[in-house]
Amino acid sequence: MNRIAVAREMGSPLHHQIYLVLADGISTGRYAAGEALPTEEQLTRMFSVSRITVRRAMASLQDAGLIERGAGRRTVVKPHIGQAVRVPMSSVMENIVAYGEETVAKVLEFGYVEARGVAREKLWQADRPVQRAVRVRTQNGVPVMHLVSYVPEALGRTFTAEELNRIPLYKLLARAGVQMASAQQIVSASLAEPLVASRLGVKVGAALIDVHCLMLDRDGRAVEYIEMLAVPEHLKLRYDMQPEQFESASQPKRKRRNA
Repeated sequence: MNRIAVAREMGSPLHHQIYLVLADGISTGRYAAGEALPTEEQLTRMFSVSRITVRRAMASLQDAGLIERGAGRRTVVKPHIGQAVRVPMSSVMENIVAYGEETVAKVLEFGYVEARGVAREKLWQADRPVQRAVRVRTQNGVPVMHLVSYVPEALGRTFTAEELNRIPLYKLLARAGVQMASAQQIVSASLAEPLVASRLGVKVGAALIDVHCLMLDRDGRAVEYIEMLAVPEHLKLRYDMQPEQFESASQPKRKRRNA
């Protein structure tokens, strides 16, 4: 089990830092709904802290409604109720192109991992590994967003980490023959866990804009899933709504009649 560094010098109580790491894991699907979290003993080893510290972090997760705990059974993740919004592809691509033109990316991690959470549910060939890449985008030398992307293995093998440093991911996928047609997106807020905080140069627990986006091709297949955490003052999202979208939204839903 990988060790995760937490320290009082990061400016936040240890139990709160552990809470943020586990909450981020739940939010991003590393711990799926119904899945058991590591035991208290495992967490003490993972974070190199006392069991009392771990218990305080678990109590915070329970108070936030993220986990279910009970005597004599493991702690499990509660189902997430957030719903994805279908976003016009033109608006999504406009934002992605703007990110690429106004910021510079640096690849921090690049490899192939077991698909978990949304990646396991949605990406092609769920029994195969997926490519996972972690990047930080900067603007004028200032970190503005932290990106974790997942693509099916077959697509990931068409480019290298060095190319991803130079070329936006959407262009690399287009080069591989992908024709993106639609997107499902969830925009919310989260608090910076220690690793992300250090990469973005913000305090542990700082508020961040949290964007999860699933990109689909013309056949309705998922070709990319991305998790973005951004410093609020550096991110603007633009969405263009078409007249027909307002019309369909204003139409009352018809009740089905039983046969």
